[in-house]
Formats: sequence, structure tokens, C-alpha cells
Amino acid sequence: MDAFQSALYYLGQPNLVTMEMWDAFEDTRPPEIQNGVTREDITAFFKLLQRQSVPLDYDRLMVNLHSSSSANIETLHDFCKTLDAGAYLVSAGEDGIGHCFVVISHGPGKRLIALDSFDSKRDPPMVVIPLRYQQWIKHVKWICCIALKPGYQCRHGKRKSKTQRKGEKRLEEQQQQ
Repeated sequence: MDAFQSALYYLGQPNLVTMEMWDAFEDTRPPEIQNGVTREDITAFFKLLQRQSVPLDYDRLMVNLHSSSSANIETLHDFCKTLDAGAYLVSAGEDGIGHCFVVISHGPGKRLIALDSFDSKRDPPMVVIPLRYQQWIKHVKWICCIALKPGYQCRHGKRKSKTQRKGEKRLEEQQQQ
């Protein structure tokens, strides 16, 4: 959640997703979530935010941009150099233990920075370092883009099936006769 908060801070919406929202989600998950989150946990959290109409671009958020496994920081750095400008949530680690942080890309071939260790009591509330300084990275699990989508409204459960639409159309036709 710290990395996600760092990305939202960078995007100018630090209070868009709160720790209370994360804690409520965490209460619905198995106790193992305390030891670290999986991609499935993160996806489930994103879907929860989507149903609550939190204005994020879920078409970009749900896609893992990094299809292969990265062996070290150099490979990650080279991959991130190809990314469009934006904030990217990265799950990486060493020795099988994952850690999430944010990579800020200023466009293909431009400077890359990493945001890590969110703490609301600091100003800025996270550590800002060049991506190359993340030498502890031995394995990258996934990368997704975090972007805002102002005015987003979830349509989950609000769409009518084809059968429902046909039935309503039949009723309207009967009422007009």
C-alpha cells in the first residue's frame, strides 16, 4: 500500500485511496497477506477500488507490462527506459521476497526515478532516488501503470443483459399498442 500511496502522491491525489480502505480489504483476505501481497491480492484490491468508482484508469492498471522475468536492476532499467511518461507500480525482490515501489518515467529514454518507503510524516512523504540505485533487485515480478481517470464510474452490476433489454423493448411495444 505504501508504494501505491507514493504513486498517488506523485499524481497529485494522495488521499484518493486511504489506509482505511486497504485495512478493510486486508480483513477480507487470508492472514498470510500480513507477510506480503501477491499479484492476485493486488488485482483483487484494484477490482474493489473499481467497484467503488475510485477514478483510476483500470484498463492500464490491470495489465502487467513486464511479461518476462528480469534478472537485475540493469534489465529493469533498460525496460523502464522504453516506458511512456507516467507512474509505474513495480513488484520486485531478492530471494523470493517481494517488495513494491514506484518508478517514475519522464518518457522513453529519459530520466527514471524510484519512489519508496512512504511515510506521511515526512516531506516529501517518500524516498526519491534514481532507479539505478535499487541494486538489491534480483527479480521483477510485474509492472503496471497507475493513471488517473477523472469522472470514472463503475458499471459493474448496472448493465442489462440482452434478454433484459429485449424484455423491456417488448413491454414498451405492448404499452404503445
